[in-house]
Amino acid sequence: MAEEDDLIRAIYPAYDRLERALPHRTRSALKNRTRHLGVARVRHVWTNVEVALLRALYAAASPDRILAERFPHLELGQIHAKACHLGLRRPRRAPILLGVPVLDAVRQRAALAGLTMVELDRRARTGRYFQTCRRNLDLRCISRASQLLGGEIEVHWDDADI
Repeated sequence: MAEEDDLIRAIYPAYDRLERALPHRTRSALKNRTRHLGVARVRHVWTNVEVALLRALYAAASPDRILAERFPHLELGQIHAKACHLGLRRPRRAPILLGVPVLDAVRQRAALAGLTMVELDRRARTGRYFQTCRRNLDLRCISRASQLLGGEIEVHWDDADI
């Protein structure tokens, strides 16, 4: 019996191989033995309280670290799978401010329009300009993005310097 248990621990979860290795055991007997040995993965049944907590954490855009702390008995993949099943999505984060007013304005306007930087680059045909968070100015890319977002670029001269 101990040899069979070691074999089950070594081969689980490949039940086809277990059936060939232990032909005198049925599949249901093998499944029962894996549960008895604690080898089989236990399926988690979500409670209403857990689902409510998951909804609240996703609405607050909690990072994976917080999710793992709040559900220590689950793997992160199980948590994400349940959120996907419930149709939950974390809100998008605000774009990172680069300290260049014209770039910050375009990136914030795109975020308000519900565009990611990937979508902005694709629609404005700017390659990966807005995705790479550059601080250098490419007026062609900025112009295309501003036209796409319904804006325009103006130049103001300070006549006091002339």
